[in-house]
Amino acid sequence: MKKLMKVICSMLVIVLLAGVIVFAFPTGTVNAEGLDDDPVGNGQRLGLVKQRLETIFSRQQQNLSIQSQRIDKLGDISTRTQKRIDTLREKGLDVSSLESALEAFEAEIPLISASHQVAADLIAAHDGFGDNGKVTDIKVAGVTVKKVHEALQSTRQKMLEGGKNLRDAFRDFRETNPPKTTP
Repeated sequence: MKKLMKVICSMLVIVLLAGVIVFAFPTGTVNAEGLDDDPVGNGQRLGLVKQRLETIFSRQQQNLSIQSQRIDKLGDISTRTQKRIDTLREKGLDVSSLESALEAFEAEIPLISASHQVAADLIAAHDGFGDNGKVTDIKVAGVTVKKVHEALQSTRQKMLEGGKNLRDAFRDFRETNPPKTTP
């Protein structure tokens, strides 16, 4: 009886080891796929890549519209800031640092608009996409999506830096000119 159990346990261990080896070392090939690569395999993967590109491009169009609205508001920010500076000057405070910060902010607005226009031109050209927003060439569409992303990011970064510099100037002004307390 003991010999039979040893034989059965030995066979069970061999089967388990064989199973582990089969699952640990697969024999099939695995292919990684990116936007720059030609899709490998069936048309379903190709369809998924096209769908993903179309979705990204559609979102970029929406982001371009939102960014355009924000750029239009930069002029309002400049006007309100100038009114605030005029009010502070009427109180007899030295606002030269604020004026120089506002001038730098206003000088950035054309650069921001130019960067935004690059993204708008890329979307208007819609290389790799049809007029309806559907992918016509995967590789070209992938490049277009990347370029639009970079242009939108560049514009966003310029807007953030300009606003931050203006806020920092006002913060520094408040620190050097604290409000006068009344007794």
